[in-house]
Amino acid sequence: MILASAILCGCASGPAWNRRTFAFSLPADSPTTKAQTHIVELSRVSISPLFQNRSFTYRTGENSYVQDPYAGFLIAPERAVAESIRASMRAGGVFGRVAEPGSGLTPTLVVEVSVNELYGDFRKASQPVGKMEIRFICYEVKDGDPRRIVLDKVCAHETPLARKAADALMAAWDADLREIMEEIGAEYVKVNSSDR
Repeated sequence: MILASAILCGCASGPAWNRRTFAFSLPADSPTTKAQTHIVELSRVSISPLFQNRSFTYRTGENSYVQDPYAGFLIAPERAVAESIRASMRAGGVFGRVAEPGSGLTPTLVVEVSVNELYGDFRKASQPVGKMEIRFICYEVKDGDPRRIVLDKVCAHETPLARKAADALMAAWDADLREIMEEIGAEYVKVNSSDR
């Protein structure tokens, strides 16, 4: 009660605690596609329940995590990751023509993504890192039915943080996602070129 009175009366002083929000950077679209004729749909992006919250999650011990009430994603993390992956797939050009959600185009290739890890690893205070692990499943579709799985791969990446801060963590996740998308694109090309 006394604390509430002090705050309401303006007697409490200190730094302004403002929530900061972040988004993944989006690569520029590539003008052309390098792939054959696939129409690609990113149908699903799911994030482990441990990291679904819009607040950033920090791992502080083997089994302990904390969420930052002052730093988080601008939009739901599933949507944030999906937008960045879709833009990366489009810019990379190896998958085909990437359709937007709700498009009237009928996909011939569907991509499903599961984010298993998305946190700042602060267990070593002097060496904090951003961690990300994503599973990609790509499969062909014909007449609306799933067909052959063309790629099923888990990619994990971690990037050292420039400093122990939310903006540094977001920069590390951006780097992680770029690396993962380059790895997925290269793997997709390798697997599909051996099939021809």
